[in-house]
Amino acid sequence: MKRFSLILIFILIIVNMMAQEQTDADASVKEPQISANERITLARDAYLVTALKTIEVISRQYEEKSIINTSSLNTPIGFPIRQLYWKDALALIVKLNDLVLEERPGAYIVSDPEIEIPEEPVDENAITADTKQIRISSIFFKADKTLSKEVGIDWSSLFMGNVNASVNFNSADKVSDDIFSAATSRNINAGNVNIQLDVLLRILEQYQKGTIVARPNITVLSSKKGYIQVGQDFSVKTLDDAGNVTEEFFETGIILEVTPNILDANGQEAIYLVVKVEKSDAVPGDVSTLVNKSKSTTDVLLFDGEETVIGGLYDTDRRTSRAGIPVLKDLPWWIFGLRYLFGYNSYDVSTSEMIVILKAEIVEPLDERLKKKTTIKEQVGEKKIEFEKAKSYFDIKTDIDLEEEEE
Repeated sequence: MKRFSLILIFILIIVNMMAQEQTDADASVKEPQISANERITLARDAYLVTALKTIEVISRQYEEKSIINTSSLNTPIGFPIRQLYWKDALALIVKLNDLVLEERPGAYIVSDPEIEIPEEPVDENAITADTKQIRISSIFFKADKTLSKEVGIDWSSLFMGNVNASVNFNSADKVSDDIFSAATSRNINAGNVNIQLDVLLRILEQYQKGTIVARPNITVLSSKKGYIQVGQDFSVKTLDDAGNVTEEFFETGIILEVTPNILDANGQEAIYLVVKVEKSDAVPGDVSTLVNKSKSTTDVLLFDGEETVIGGLYDTDRRTSRAGIPVLKDLPWWIFGLRYLFGYNSYDVSTSEMIVILKAEIVEPLDERLKKKTTIKEQVGEKKIEFEKAKSYFDIKTDIDLEEEEE
């Protein structure tokens, strides 16, 4: 048994030795022998152009291929090369310097990598001849607080220039009667009416229940900002750290800022409108200037020609007046206090609400407006044709009159 085991081990050792010799033989066949002349050594600070020319000498000798360098890089290769096969050295230099190597018949080409130029994003808001415009019409109406006691106006019912209102027939004021008479539709039992907005505002102004402060209109390109200010700018002077006087200006009055954008709503154009409304005034004080401000911001969706209303901008006016016997009521206080006997001060506080009515309309495109626009020459031609027609008419009539006179 021992003898058999020894024989088996001996056989395995011989087989293993034969397999190892075969592997070494295969490796010697697969791996070509590289001579010392095909190996190259380069310093770390060798410039790229110099390194490629050095490798080109070996490439021409063994493969008869030149190395064409079209890259814009000419910096040190950045790493040392010691006794490395020239092809491996070329590939390593190209790779570590982020270059591109292309082998062609008769040459190796070293070039810069292709730089992908990103496409410029298309600006959807770019202005073109097809860009549409929106006309924004507005009315700033200052309504007295007592108006709600006389007339109840449902501003949310504003549609196609008409608005619903309820009148109080028990009031001694005639404003309710005039509104009821001017209404386009009436409900006598409930006191509800439907009336044109312009007519309603005119009646309210007539009875001093409110006043139209401003009617600013503006035409704005889609997705662009429009700005209107009806008022004044005031300045505040301050001192900077260097002691210089600086003047800063602030805007007051009625300020309207709109940004419309035309949208497609199931094949129908709609207007997305961002609105900022401000009513402000400056009150000079002893120490600084105070700014009384009422401001509102809203986003609304409107169809072409539709209207919307912004309310809730309240304003309080405080007035002080002196009444009494003329001359005596205005005497100085130190003259026996007679001013207090013959006069008195009255204080009046009135509250009003600013109602802002907005209407958005899409303006005809530029090409359609150009089609409708006629030149001066065409207008003169049209007038000339009309004149000739009128002249021929009167000439015929004159001839008929002459014939009648001859008869």
